[in-house]
Amino acid sequence: MTVSAREMMLDARKNGYGIGAFNINNLEWTQSVLRGAQEANAPIIVQTSMGAAKYMGGYKMVVDMVNDLMDSMGITVPIALHLDHGNYDAAKACIEAGFSSIMFDGSALPFEENLAKTKELPGIC
Repeated sequence: MTVSAREMMLDARKNGYGIGAFNINNLEWTQSVLRGAQEANAPIIVQTSMGAAKYMGGYKMVVDMVNDLMDSMGITVPIALHLDHGNYDAAKACIEAGFSSIMFDGSALPFEENLAKTKELPGIC
């Protein structure tokens, strides 16, 4: 099961280490990223873009794939699952699907709309 990126980052700051963040695009890529994290005994952030998630079958499919792979591969290091630069609808969908972190990118919106939409999203990370 994925963990909170916030807790992961607080621990990294407290203990003086960095956390790698790796975008995934398919099953094999995800397996490699998870295997590398386990071999390095290092927590990581597994992240996906809106386009990659669509290619892989949707946000729920990504959550299920990552969690199932963690289980079947015996992954014991902390893994956070993050939406990388998603729009408002994608951010909401990822929260509902079970992502443990989101990055809502409202940079194309007028400032006030960006701020309002950001405040509407729950702070999950």
